[in-house]
Amino acid sequence: MSALERLRAVQRELSLAVGVDALLWSLTAAALLLGALAVADRVFTLSLGVRTAWPVFVGITALSVLAWRVLRAGRVRNAAAVALWIERQAPALRYALVTRLDPSGTCSADALERAIARVPFEAASRRAAWRPVVRSGVAMLASTAVLLALPAGALARVARPSAGDSLGASRGAGDALAHLSVLVTPPAYSGEPPVTLDDAARVPALEGSRVKVEGNAVGTPVGAHADSLRIALADDAGRWTARFAMPRGATVVRFAQGARERLLLLEPRIDSTPTVTLTAPARDSVLRAPVGTLRLDAEAADDIGLDMGAFEIVISSGEGENFRFRTLTVARTSLANARAGTLRAALRLDTLGLAPGDLLHVRAIARDRNSVSGPGLGASETRAIRIARAGEYDSVAVEGAPPPEATKGVISQRMLILLAEKLVKQRRALAHDAFVSESRRIAHDQNVLRKQVGDIIFSRLDGKAADAHDDADDKGPLTPEQLLAAANAATQAAGAEPLDFAGGESPVVHINRPLLEAYNAMWDAGRELGVAEPARALPHMYLALAAIERARAAERLYLRGRPKDVVVDVARVRLGGKNENIGPIARLPRASEDDRILRRLARFDRALALIGPQRAAATDSLLLLRAELLGVDPTLAAPLAVAVDQLRSGGNATDALVAARRTLAGTSSAATSLGAWGRAP
Repeated sequence: MSALERLRAVQRELSLAVGVDALLWSLTAAALLLGALAVADRVFTLSLGVRTAWPVFVGITALSVLAWRVLRAGRVRNAAAVALWIERQAPALRYALVTRLDPSGTCSADALERAIARVPFEAASRRAAWRPVVRSGVAMLASTAVLLALPAGALARVARPSAGDSLGASRGAGDALAHLSVLVTPPAYSGEPPVTLDDAARVPALEGSRVKVEGNAVGTPVGAHADSLRIALADDAGRWTARFAMPRGATVVRFAQGARERLLLLEPRIDSTPTVTLTAPARDSVLRAPVGTLRLDAEAADDIGLDMGAFEIVISSGEGENFRFRTLTVARTSLANARAGTLRAALRLDTLGLAPGDLLHVRAIARDRNSVSGPGLGASETRAIRIARAGEYDSVAVEGAPPPEATKGVISQRMLILLAEKLVKQRRALAHDAFVSESRRIAHDQNVLRKQVGDIIFSRLDGKAADAHDDADDKGPLTPEQLLAAANAATQAAGAEPLDFAGGESPVVHINRPLLEAYNAMWDAGRELGVAEPARALPHMYLALAAIERARAAERLYLRGRPKDVVVDVARVRLGGKNENIGPIARLPRASEDDRILRRLARFDRALALIGPQRAAATDSLLLLRAELLGVDPTLAAPLAVAVDQLRSGGNATDALVAARRTLAGTSSAATSLGAWGRAP
């Protein structure tokens, strides 16, 4: 083997030793940093954010040490430098190896080869190359021994941090409430993954989620209670667990161990019903003949996921007391749990068997996948399409116009009757909660329709009695005398005489009597539906439908063309009114500040005073205040969530507390600078 070949062999072994040495030093640095973090975690119980960021820092540091050690030994790639290093390890070479590398030398190559061959420098070079590796290996073993000496679970908390691993931290003697782990499993229909919360003060989750709270079973047993919530407590493998379902309203769960108490606020997120917008047809219409194609377009959206969508069509045929109804469901579409979807269909009118005078009631519906309190069914606004009768165009010129409000009320009342009849038939098959929920939903729609009929009644007075309708709407059914009194009170000016309705029934009562009967019948029907008695509500609903039919059959007058616009000479009539009997308006005292706001601010300030000496008590006080506000006004409760989280994690909650108090006090905010052109700041 030539001298150059022997040199390259030593160079390769030296490179290997340098690489191993650099790797061992980088691992030693990583082990020391992890050990330091584990010790700090045992003493201070570091947050999840710090423990998550630290391994990244450890990895960067280890790579930096590795790169530094490799770059420092970069001369290994230079054959001349390695030759000089070998000369230092084997002085008997007398620089023969270095001279052999110099091609410009005057010495004979054969003589140099013979001189180098007589010196066995490989053993000395090997010992010198691996001597630093031994030192770095000892350091690596020592740092590993430190990691192995740490308590069980300490290294896992810093090497693989995850939410819910707080139970592996150090514990106070006998304190089972020092750290809690909360596992939230959403309902299967939502498709959301389970979420683990570490030492949380509040638990936001979807209604119906399964919640598991876990803690270390040390000291006396732990108890748990909450209003209207069943909690199952158990001890297993040195840990206590509490299991319950996420309720429908905000609830505070109190965990107690002797005199020690810890609060956990449950913040349910209610699965909203789908929102549906019918984009085509865009408005109610009257058609001359039942021919052509009716385009149906709708947009549906849901906060979690949609199951299906379709168009519902109710066809009403006949007149007077002889009416027939048909219900069709077209373009049923599976939306595959998407959060938004589009419904489209083309309805051939000539295939529906329509006759003059028939009415089509069209709406879009969408259903979500809620299997806990649903499924939720959302419906769009209803469009009424009427086929004109032949006699409407004989003697009067009529512009195309939508059906009158009374006609729309007919169709809406018929649909509510169909829903109520269907619910009565399904009473035995439905669960009690589902039956009550559906009955109350129909009651809500009935009350909405009743208010629309009330608006029609009072709009007959040219809008003058609208305030009277608002005042009387929640007082129960109206008698003709009450209607007359409301109209008289709304139309009577100061100092003027009441309306003269002598000599028979007043025009107000005469015009509105059928709608007034419908209004009162709808009131009784809504009351029965509200207590889940649809069978008892149906007779009242039939009476309301008959009354609306009588109002619909009343005489109608249509104008030929459009009336001319009235032009007012403003200069002539300005300041031309009378000023008799006009006195100064009494100035009313300014309304005092709401006592509820003052009480909430007082509670907030008392909690604020506890932050210094009793930080945990201040957090609990703010948590209870947030629980109360969630049921009143979630907007007021929103800033408190940030403050509670920051106080619980030990961070600086000053900005969050300031924002929360400003929200509770109702203080208006001002922009500090102007925004860009064309938009508000």
